[in-house]
Amino acid sequence: MSASPSTFLSAAPAPASAPLSTPQSPAATTLVEDRPYGRGVTTARPLAEGQVVFDLVGCEVLGTASIYTIDLGDGRHIDGPEVRYLNHSCAPNTYVDTTALRVVALRPIAEGEELTFFYPSTEWDMVGPFNCLCAAEDCVGSVSGARRLPSDVLGRHALNAHIAARLNTGGAE
Repeated sequence: MSASPSTFLSAAPAPASAPLSTPQSPAATTLVEDRPYGRGVTTARPLAEGQVVFDLVGCEVLGTASIYTIDLGDGRHIDGPEVRYLNHSCAPNTYVDTTALRVVALRPIAEGEELTFFYPSTEWDMVGPFNCLCAAEDCVGSVSGARRLPSDVLGRHALNAHIAARLNTGGAE
């Protein structure tokens, strides 16, 4: 089922296992244009582990993936001002929770630090695969989606339900 291009996400209740914290306002992040790979999003204040960085409510739901969207599963993808510039890292500091519709800090994040997430945690196949520039100790090298990564690599990261389900069914939707 595809969402129409004019659909926007509305508030959804968080699952019982979600961390308790107060979502940050959009003013808690800053768009930066000085990254070697283009734009990025940094935090304007320190964040604690488990703290909600921002909600995904209000993001546009699309039926087609692009290099800027995040896959929600079921043929739905989201785009929005902060989501668009969340860059990839193999050692991410945030988790994009596509069920609770929010971005959560995986560890303490210092003011001014770029916000990153592990793209294969939401993407089975990447629309625009790329060579990773994160330089993390466990860097995967080429980022093309969860489908192409070994299970031991994926096992080091929190994965969204739609990605875990595909792994459990051998890739079938």
